[in-house]
Amino acid sequence: MTAAEGFLDKARTWLQSISYSRAVWMGLVGSIVLTITSHSVGAVRARGGIMQVIGLSSFTFGHAAGMVTVVMWCALLAMVLSWIVVGRHILVHDQPLRRSAIAAWIAPLTLAGPLMSRDIYSYLMQGTLARDGFNAYEVGAAANPGPLLFEVSADWRNTTTPYGPLHMGLGKAITSVTGDNITAGIFAFKLVSIASVLVMAWAVAQLARHMGIRPDVAVWLGVFNPLSVLHLVGGMHTENLMMALVLLGCLSAMKLRPVPGGLAAAALIGVAAALKATAFIALPFTVWIMVARVAGALPYRADKSRWRNLADTWRRFGTLVWTGLLSVAACLGVLALVTVVTNQTWGWVTEVTGNSKVINPLALPSFVASTLEPLLSRINDSLTFNVLVDAIRPVSSALMLLGLVITWWLFRHDERTAFAGMAIAYAITCVFNTVTLPWYYTAPLALVVLASQSRLVVYLTSVFCMWITFMFDGGGNNRLYALWWVLAFAVIFAWVAQACLDFPDRSQQVGKKNSKHTSNLAGDPATESPSPALDASPRGQDARAEHPLADQEESHPR
Repeated sequence: MTAAEGFLDKARTWLQSISYSRAVWMGLVGSIVLTITSHSVGAVRARGGIMQVIGLSSFTFGHAAGMVTVVMWCALLAMVLSWIVVGRHILVHDQPLRRSAIAAWIAPLTLAGPLMSRDIYSYLMQGTLARDGFNAYEVGAAANPGPLLFEVSADWRNTTTPYGPLHMGLGKAITSVTGDNITAGIFAFKLVSIASVLVMAWAVAQLARHMGIRPDVAVWLGVFNPLSVLHLVGGMHTENLMMALVLLGCLSAMKLRPVPGGLAAAALIGVAAALKATAFIALPFTVWIMVARVAGALPYRADKSRWRNLADTWRRFGTLVWTGLLSVAACLGVLALVTVVTNQTWGWVTEVTGNSKVINPLALPSFVASTLEPLLSRINDSLTFNVLVDAIRPVSSALMLLGLVITWWLFRHDERTAFAGMAIAYAITCVFNTVTLPWYYTAPLALVVLASQSRLVVYLTSVFCMWITFMFDGGGNNRLYALWWVLAFAVIFAWVAQACLDFPDRSQQVGKKNSKHTSNLAGDPATESPSPALDASPRGQDARAEHPLADQEESHPR
């Protein structure tokens, strides 16, 4: 055995020996340290801030900031390892997802400064525009000078907003209460973010039960992964509230009566679209859910009877037409109502595609352009990055639209396939969109674990969540152009996931009973029940597994 093999074997043994309680404590310490360092090397304020108030502003720049940055990376690593070890106990040892783990990761961040993005300052600034009578779809932050203006990135001070009327109404409500007090405004947004994430967790748990899969796994991987915790709670982006509404809509479509449930889903998606237009992506798939519940699931193989197939086709087509029309009407009607109530305009419709300033390799057009530019510029020096990305973006947008249509059509059979299609559709949007940022992936992550919990899906999703968390520093600058950094952490986290998540693939064990795994996130009493398969086939299973999320004493590993 070589020295490297010996080291890796010891590291694997150490990771696998960490108890559930120790993992929770590790996450708590990491979250506390991350909270403290966020006020030094997070998305700190240009003027004011805690470090200036207490006379330690020297830790926000220079060598001191560099040392604090190292401490922040260590804290972030502790949180990531805490999360993956907790996942090991859930998947390998059939432990529940404890409330104490969730609290350890999130509670300290309530007092953290903005992390990995300065967008919160823009949200507050846009709120002041609405509060003071400006149209944020026509003017930028510079139109309303004040303390917040200096906190908005210079790139965005003259940029109109692409967000919907509910976003503006929420910002207006918060700034009307907090005024120009930046700290109070951030804290108010933080509370909204945490509440939204908890609603997401509850909805995901309920959906998982409905489809007969483990809610513990779905909530751990789909909601409380490091990416979502750091960017949705730490960064306070609107994806959390948007996805909370979308998931509640999906829950309505699945559990209420078919037509009222489908219309309720469309209405909630309309409210979500009033935050961000990407909520619309879920609507066509909730229509498929309504069609499947009204007209029956579409068989994967056609019946031999030609006339029966023809009759079923026409019946499903007719159902698709009237349910689709009703859903669109309900969605747009609610969106119009929100627009009127918030006293906003429809100007965001023309602004939603106008954001082209953000460049990073997470978006396919930027990745392709940055990859080709060194080669093509040698052939023709006029083929600069800007020329290439401007040429590639329309092609990528067309491919995105085509991919969304194809996905919608292919995943039309039943409830489970509709969820799989929804997850893929959001992933397509993230990859092919003009602009992609890490928190955009919170949408497909919350959905993919409802479509499949196979070993491969869990492994790849875990690696991605850990890897992308390390691609952005506390202030929001990305490290995606440092190839050694990108590859090193990809390899490290691929190994960490392999070491921790060596669990039996229950997709191959349908019908076998597992030990208990309870949780009380959804408020049900703790019960002991057989576990369904982690990845039930998408062919119409309708198991209703109950796995309440409860804080239990740790059982001994097998």
